[in-house]
Parts: sequence; C-alpha cells; structure tokens
Amino acid sequence: MKKKLIILYLVFTIIPLAILDAVVVGGILRSEQTKRYHEMENVASAIKYACSAEFESAVKVANSIYTSKYIYDFINEDFESALEYYTRYKEFFDDTLIDVMAAQYDVSYKIYSDNKTMISGSQFQRLVKAYDEPWYKFMKEKGLKSGLFFDYNTKQVGLDSNTRKIFYFKVLDFYDYGSENVLLIDIDYGKFSRALMNMNYDLDAYLCDNDKILLTNGKGMSVAKPYSYVSELENIGYTEDMQIYNQLLKIYVVDTQSEIYDWWGSWGIYLLVLAGFNVIFPVLLLLRINKIAYGYTLREQTMIMTRQHAELLALHSQINPHFLFNALESIRMHCIIKKESESAYMIERLAKLQRQYTEWQEDNTTIENEVDFVNNYLELQKYRFGDRLSYSLDIEPSCKKFLVPKLTLVTFVENACIHGIESKTSNGWIFLRVHEKDNNMVIEIEDTGNGMKEEETEKLLTSMREANISMLEKKGRVGVVNACIRLKMVTDDKVLFKIDSEEGIGTIITITVPEECLKKGV
Repeated sequence: MKKKLIILYLVFTIIPLAILDAVVVGGILRSEQTKRYHEMENVASAIKYACSAEFESAVKVANSIYTSKYIYDFINEDFESALEYYTRYKEFFDDTLIDVMAAQYDVSYKIYSDNKTMISGSQFQRLVKAYDEPWYKFMKEKGLKSGLFFDYNTKQVGLDSNTRKIFYFKVLDFYDYGSENVLLIDIDYGKFSRALMNMNYDLDAYLCDNDKILLTNGKGMSVAKPYSYVSELENIGYTEDMQIYNQLLKIYVVDTQSEIYDWWGSWGIYLLVLAGFNVIFPVLLLLRINKIAYGYTLREQTMIMTRQHAELLALHSQINPHFLFNALESIRMHCIIKKESESAYMIERLAKLQRQYTEWQEDNTTIENEVDFVNNYLELQKYRFGDRLSYSLDIEPSCKKFLVPKLTLVTFVENACIHGIESKTSNGWIFLRVHEKDNNMVIEIEDTGNGMKEEETEKLLTSMREANISMLEKKGRVGVVNACIRLKMVTDDKVLFKIDSEEGIGTIITITVPEECLKKGV
C-alpha cells in the first residue's frame, strides 16, 4: 500500500507540478521574449519615422528647386561679365524665396552648374569643383540621379561646416534632360542625431549602410569619433530594412535582457502564486492521500484534483484582461500626475478600445455605441498620423438606436484607414455617414485615399457579397469578410454591398440594410 501511495504521489503530484512549472515559466519566458521583440520593433519604427521625416524636409526643398523654371533660366544664362553675373545674382535672390524655405526646414544647399560664365560663390558653384568630392564620385559610381550620401570628412565637401554631415543630391534635369547640373542639400547631422537621442527609448538602435553605422540613438557614438561598424555590436535582436531614396539601409536594434527587478515587477505575483502552489499543493495532497489510506477512494481524489486544476485555469484566464486594464489605468494616472494630458487622453481611448474587444457579453450593439468606438479608434489614428488624417462622423438621430453586429463599423473604418490613408503621403479624409432612405438604413464609409483598380474593386466586392466561414481561413481582409458574414446572418442575407472606387481619388463602401431586419436597443 505504501509503495502504491508513493507511486500515486509521484504521478499525481511531482510530475504534474513539474509540467505546470515548465508551462508557467515557459509562458513567462515567451511573454518576455515577445514583449522585447515588440519593443525592438517599435524602436525600429520610430527610427524609420524620424529618418523619413528629417529626410523629407530636404526633399521638399530639393523638389521646389528641381521644378523651379526661374532657377533653370538663371543657371543656363550666358553672362558677359562678372558685374552682370553679380547684378543678376542679386536680382535672383531678391525675387525668390528659396533661402527662406531652406531656413524654414533648417537645411543649406548648393547648386553646381556647368555654366562657364558663372562665378563660383555662396549657393552657386562651378560643376568642376564637385568632381573630386566624395558625394559626386559616389553619385557617378552608382549612376544615381538622386540619393543620400553620409560623409564624415565634410571638409572635403566644401560646405560651411566641420562636423559630420548627411547630403541629399539631385540632378537638375526637369527642364533640361541630360543636364549635368546638380543640387546638393546639406542636412545637419548633429541636429538629426540629437533628435534620435531624445526619443527616450531604452534600447539602442543603429541606422547602417552595409557594415558602417551611420546614426544611432545611443550615447556611445560621438560626432568626433570615426564611424563604428555593425560587426562591433553584440546581442542584435532585431533587424529591419529601410529603402529610402535609391538606397537600402538597415536598422539594427540591440536586445538587452531584462533585469531581475523588471521581471519581478511584471511577474512577481504569478511566481509567488506558483511557489505557494508548489509548497501547499503537495502538502494538501499528502493529507488527501493519508485520508485515502483510511478509506477515501482514488476516484474521489482524482475528481478533487481535476476540479482544483480547472479552478486554477479559470482564475488565470480572468487575470489577464484585468491586469491589462489596471496597467493602462496606472499609466494614464501617471500621465495625469505629470501633466501629460494628451498621452493620458490617448491611453484612455486605447483602454476603451481594448475593453470593447475583450468584454463581449452580446454580439449586437447600437449604432450610437459603435460610432463612439469608431471615434475612439480614429482619435488614436489621428494621434498617430497628425494632420495627415481628418475625419467626419454624420449619424442621423433616427438611426442611433438600431442594433448592428459589434465592431462592424470600425472594421470598415479600419480598412479605409489602413488601405486608403496609411499608404498615401498627402492628407486624407475618412467619412462615416449613417442615414435612412426608402425604409433602409444606409451606411457609407468613404476615404480620400489612393483608391483601387477596377479588378481590385470587383474582387473585394465579390468577397463581401459571397462572404462565408471558409474565407476566414485565407489571408487578406478577413476582418471585412467577418463583418460581412455577421451582417448577412442578422439580416437573413438581405444586406446589400456596393463599392465605388477610383485610383488617386478614393473609395466609398455603401451598406444597405432593410429596417425590417433591424432591432432597436435601449
């Protein structure tokens, strides 16, 4: 009997506990690994965004100069004397706002021309002076019309600086194809580097060209030192390509292992529960086994263990959502205390969105609640895109109490934002309109994004009209398919879908639901 009890103790206590410990610790390790991966991914995205924004300023100045007929006329004019050149030079800057625009974007520029009647000085230089410069050799060697050049020995370039620089070059051939004239934009490396360092990320990220490190948000790279190399880095945890202006750069993020106190702050309560369970559970089980020896059956004991295990899993499943909401609320309160009201407001919007996703007591909700959810989503997206995104919500009062499947409207609005606005470089609008027409409720989701080709429009419309469960197994716009399936189910397949799209103009998705198929909420 004693041997049997020992075997039972091993089988039902030690082995299950070892498995449970392995599962919990493995889950913590995977969670921390996923967390670090997302942190590194966010740092890389921030670096990419900062680089794109900084380079965009130089490109805006370059494009204005590139398309200016007035500049082309000046650099191609034949000057009979130095006096005539200086007179026309002064008139040129009296009549143009190029210097004002360059100062506004905090860049400087030079135009190199093969016009032999020009006199080198200030913003205009003879092209022959560029022949021995590293950026010009790079441009010719690569056969580029425009691009970026990172240089450390800027004294060779001849611009008014003795610090590390980034250059954007562009051949001026808009009105004179085949021209050798070149524009050189000087981007302040120090200002750019400080912008990266001020992003307040704990992880170090590096922008690299092949093995050479060009920029970093870390503190270990000084403008007074030579360039460092990727081969000198350790613990690279994340790599992302960055294609920008005819150059393929790479972003490397160094993975730093979490400190013990960081782990304890995140998982301490779970580890304490696990440790307690490892101590208490065997003791309780020994007591139970002792009772078995005095009359309890093995079947009754197994049922008790099974019930306890189920209760533990149920408790674990309840902790995660509450932990998330409590964490978001704590972050929001810290932001309020630090008077970071904008961050607190956005965190509150995010918490509401997450609560909508996790608390799903009923499948249907009112148009009014759904529109409130849409508004929270668009406010977060506007926080991300800034002035690039504007939106308008126009809901007839008579439609506010109609019930629709939960997360229906936001799915189509999200689709418009991602596929319509996100890939568009210029500003865009999203419109959501809900109104009654001929005993129908009509929902319109419009964006002023890039639009779609006719075949893409037909493909999307077909998938919406023929939406079924099997489509959810495929990649693509499964969120839209999911929303269409639920609309078809609640309307007994009477809902109608229509898409109008034009490339470069935008897209309108129209959903028509018979009011006889709709119920009203409170």
